[in-house]
Amino acid sequence: MRFDCPSPSARLPRRPLFRAAVVIGGVIMLLAGCTTTPPPRGVDYPAPSVATVKPVAPAAPASPPRDWRASGSGLDAKYETSTLLKSTFYSNPDVLLKQVERSGAMGINRGWEASASKGDWYIEEQRFADTVIGAGVNRNRDDLIDAGLRAIEWGFARQTADGSFPCKDNFLSSSYFVAATAHALWLLEATGHAQQFAARIQSIRPRLQNAAAWLAAARSAPAIAAQMDAYGSRYFVTGYALAATGRLVGDNALASAGEETIRRGISRQHATGYFYELGGFDASFQAEALVYLLRYFDHAATADKRQSIEAPMVLALDWLASRVSPRGVVQTTGNTRSGAGRERDRTGQPRRISAVAVSRAFGLGRMVLGASKFEVLAKSVAAARQPV
Repeated sequence: MRFDCPSPSARLPRRPLFRAAVVIGGVIMLLAGCTTTPPPRGVDYPAPSVATVKPVAPAAPASPPRDWRASGSGLDAKYETSTLLKSTFYSNPDVLLKQVERSGAMGINRGWEASASKGDWYIEEQRFADTVIGAGVNRNRDDLIDAGLRAIEWGFARQTADGSFPCKDNFLSSSYFVAATAHALWLLEATGHAQQFAARIQSIRPRLQNAAAWLAAARSAPAIAAQMDAYGSRYFVTGYALAATGRLVGDNALASAGEETIRRGISRQHATGYFYELGGFDASFQAEALVYLLRYFDHAATADKRQSIEAPMVLALDWLASRVSPRGVVQTTGNTRSGAGRERDRTGQPRRISAVAVSRAFGLGRMVLGASKFEVLAKSVAAARQPV
């Protein structure tokens, strides 16, 4: 995942999973070596497809599971307000602000909006709103939060009646956007920043639920299931999108669908710790998978699910750590997708290792699991110049 900004085994002792959130205080990404260059704009995934599904009405709001704890206690919120993020991905917030047009368009959607010919657009480009909102929370800047919400609103303005988005590669693209929106709204509520934007957030919530309901139905299509099997990281972005939305809006059916999707992803983990990506491993997409898995573990999973995924999650983090040099450089040798020109992103550029994704995975691992070794890794990766 190209989280965008320029410059993230023994069983660990269990730490409390939800603490009081700190008042808040890359870019752009799912979420790189220096903080003065605008973040990359998008990622490309092979075999794009447009999923079509019978319109699905969002489930009626239900009471959250008994063991779910209200937003505001997740350690992910503490990470988003940390000095680590303030000094790395959120160090140049004005650069992030410039990534959002006045209309709300982001990434290559900016060019699409301005073009008379109207080529391809991708709803996933709007997911970088989560990073902009994260910076606003970290820096206590309402202008950044406003811009991030405009980017989300731009996306939902193009949603169809069945909850989907009429863009290329719409299932994967929608998974990223739903995951980012659910995380951004959760973060605003968890940190006390939601009140000022309450009306806008309330307008977004039913649209988010509708989009997640479409994803839940579409994920069983044979073509989608095959792609998730081939690209293991997709289990975690989709699983988090469904589970986090379900917890946010009180829809237990969505939360359960997310839990099942995460379970399937975990079941396909290699014995050494990596998640299969095109039949092998890829450090960049391992990090992407871990960011969503750690967020799920922190504020979207049930107590039973947290217990069952902690060990596989630690194993996955340790495998990723084995791919990082003492200087913080992430190895590309053996990767199936990133580095050495193996794939190109949405802009046509060779896909690089996402230092933002790797550093974020370690930063979240440190905060959620309480292991100091991951903080050291997060800082070293964020500061290092990564290979092309």
